[in-house]
Amino acid sequence: MALLLQHIRRLMRDRAGASAVEAAIGLPLLLVLIIGTLEVANLFFLSAAIENAVLRASRFGITGGTEDGVTREDQVRAIIAEQTFGRVDMDAVEIETLVYEQFSDIGEAEPFTDENDSGAYDPGEPYSDVNGNGQWDDDMAVAGLGDAGDIVLYRVTYDAPSLSGFMDWATRNVNISATVAVRNEPY
Repeated sequence: MALLLQHIRRLMRDRAGASAVEAAIGLPLLLVLIIGTLEVANLFFLSAAIENAVLRASRFGITGGTEDGVTREDQVRAIIAEQTFGRVDMDAVEIETLVYEQFSDIGEAEPFTDENDSGAYDPGEPYSDVNGNGQWDDDMAVAGLGDAGDIVLYRVTYDAPSLSGFMDWATRNVNISATVAVRNEPY
């Protein structure tokens, strides 16, 4: 028993290999911190780039300008691709442009008469077909880039994948979106 205690005391005083043990404990924590910081920085960058891209695309859209042989929608898509510096998969980007008559109409349902006082539209109740598609909609917008004087809502959504794949255990993709509403210039 005394011999065992002597060996234990000697091992407790022995500092050989302490650095290896400290590195084995500290290095994984340091790597997680570094990779996590890079992942968060990447998401902040993508968010800022997409926000800038939506603003730039809306600035183009309000002018009503077009190039020969290219649609306005294709030009908006090209601007978003350029402004995100190739960091987003354009096949995975959702670009939605909705046209409204007034800013106050954004996100509003088509007006209807609530005959049964349910507080919601029920099939068969009379409604105003604002967007002219022949059915009641919970958003009165029309898809497109609008005409002169129209209000256009630009919404870009992107499911950003993990930069390193390290965070895939926590979340597969992070949804990043940017929205801006502008009035088209008279053209």
